[in-house]
Amino acid sequence: MMNHQAQLDIEADNHISKWFEDEVKIYEGELRAYLCTRLPKTVEVDDVIQNCYKRIISVKRRTTVITPRGLLFKIACNLLLDEIGKKYNSKTDYLADMDNFDVLNNEVTPINTLTQLDDHKILEDAIRTLPKRCQRIFIYFHFEKLSQKEIAKRLGISVNTIQTQLAIGLKKCRKYFVHKNIL
Repeated sequence: MMNHQAQLDIEADNHISKWFEDEVKIYEGELRAYLCTRLPKTVEVDDVIQNCYKRIISVKRRTTVITPRGLLFKIACNLLLDEIGKKYNSKTDYLADMDNFDVLNNEVTPINTLTQLDDHKILEDAIRTLPKRCQRIFIYFHFEKLSQKEIAKRLGISVNTIQTQLAIGLKKCRKYFVHKNIL
């Protein structure tokens, strides 16, 4: 005979399964299209989609989800940022001179046009909207994986300033994503 807690757990799992099918799974085609145009070619879209599903179910188990589509795409965006960060982490030699960083260069050139079509266009565009110092700090921290203390020493500014600039950078990038209907 099943105890009361086990019965409640089964009912909760059934509720989440129904919610997932009715409220989340319906966006799979849209999610797949979104990820296919943005993920590095070496990353399997199905793996990222499964990770999105695992994370949204984990959130649903802990709290009420008011906008499943919004949360699903926010999770996808975060996973996308992680994948792009991995891609950039192995290619950091271009960061020596931020003013010559093609991704942040507003000049229209064939190279920049091709770059805009690349997987990381949206993130690049968001970073491009940041003030120059904020761009530098954001990239050093998120892509070069420098510590706040290392960045402060490199730029000759305080750790508090680094923390403030990182918060500003994240806030502005999120605002950019919301404005572009990505989050």
